[in-house]
Amino acid sequence: MTEAVVRVTRSLKAEAEDVFDAWTNADRLQQWLCPDPGIVAEAACDPVVGGRYRIVKIFESGADTVTGEYLVVDRPHRLVFTWAADSTHGRTTQVTVTLRPEGAGATTEMTITHEQLPGGDFRDRATVIWGSIADKLAALLAP
Repeated sequence: MTEAVVRVTRSLKAEAEDVFDAWTNADRLQQWLCPDPGIVAEAACDPVVGGRYRIVKIFESGADTVTGEYLVVDRPHRLVFTWAADSTHGRTTQVTVTLRPEGAGATTEMTITHEQLPGGDFRDRATVIWGSIADKLAALLAP
């Protein structure tokens, strides 16, 4: 089976520290880490290397539970974690979030890279999903 990679980049009107905190705080994750029209029903995280997280997303079609382990926690530059979900058929994949301050630091370029995804049309769906999630985070952080 061919593995797919998804990469989504957004320029966010927030400092890198604020973006990083949105990725590593359970209360903040619950506000945005789910594509529309879904919601996050539960979010728990321990953002240290070897720490785990769990997110339960609810859609009309049912729940999607995501779990994983933090592999790299380099505040406020980079976060790498495994991602296993009902939507990836339980397959463990990997997500890397890279943050790069732009200009005077009030804007941050965020790149989300999701690797080791199942091949086929999964990549196209994942690109749309991560785009929706990134847009929700941008809206949450906008002044």
